[in-house]
Amino acid sequence: MKNFDYQTLNHLVISPEMINKMNQIFELRGKFTGLNKVKTPILDRLVEVAKIQSTDSSNRIEGIYTSDTRLKQLVEKKTSPHNRSEAEISGYRDVLELIHESYPYIPVSGNTILTLHKRLLSFTESTWGGHFKDINNQIITQYADGSTKVRFTPPAAHMTPTLIEELCTDYNEAQQLNKFPTILLCGAFIFDFVSIHPFRDGNGRMSRLLMLLTLYQSKFDVGKYISIEALIEKTKADYYESLENSSTGWHENTNDYAPFLNYFLSVVLQAYRELNERITLSEQDKLPAEELILQTLQDQLKPLSKSELISLIPTYSKKTIERALLELREANKIQMTGAGRSTKYILLG
Repeated sequence: MKNFDYQTLNHLVISPEMINKMNQIFELRGKFTGLNKVKTPILDRLVEVAKIQSTDSSNRIEGIYTSDTRLKQLVEKKTSPHNRSEAEISGYRDVLELIHESYPYIPVSGNTILTLHKRLLSFTESTWGGHFKDINNQIITQYADGSTKVRFTPPAAHMTPTLIEELCTDYNEAQQLNKFPTILLCGAFIFDFVSIHPFRDGNGRMSRLLMLLTLYQSKFDVGKYISIEALIEKTKADYYESLENSSTGWHENTNDYAPFLNYFLSVVLQAYRELNERITLSEQDKLPAEELILQTLQDQLKPLSKSELISLIPTYSKKTIERALLELREANKIQMTGAGRSTKYILLG
């Protein structure tokens, strides 16, 4: 019988590596506290960029795509979905927006999870949005070469409602007891949610939305400004490996949360580091956009797309960055490579 032990997290041993990552996260979070009131225009730009990146990346992880132009229009609610993929994207956009705006008032409960899932699939023709799975399922990892592997077999469908309620109850009680850092409880909750795999469709996207919700409620709101979903997409292989390593013994209540929590802390830490870099860069207000672009390309030491440059340089608007890129190309200081979504910019000379 599956039981959740949020009093000890299966006697979790918090490694020195995990402690180091948490200390860095707490330090960077403290540094950021209060800046959201001082640098509102810059943070507003970061929020808008993060919304697009989060919606894009969380869906791309599941093989759901659309063009950059359509994605931006959908996120900004300037168009309606034209196909199933865009319907999925629109649902994610709406749930993400709800969490951004109302997270303090959204309880972590079975009813909340069902409501969010219903909204996630509200633009699709799906009949199971807002309903737990009625058939058993498997968690399958698909590799770049097209091969697949059954990574984990979740609990049977009839057990799902009870397990979700028990998970939410144990998580909420643990948050009140303060026996573990709240960030570890957030990570453990997401891991157990994925392991239950409570829906016929949308489990991965729901896990990432719940990740943001629990992090925000625990006062780790970096995901509003830096897309954690995009960081997970970039490290997808490590993400799946950490899930697999923490899954052994899950049904018997002997699994080790450490592999997944260590990965989870790495992603959150990277998000805070990126936020710190972008805020630091934005403090160089006197530098023109052209110089900031050149400096950013030099610092990153790799080709960057226009969207990446816009994200990394929140001081200036999209139009200003686009104009500066054109001027730099005409001055033969940068060069374009690739085409379409693959277009990037590199330094010359």
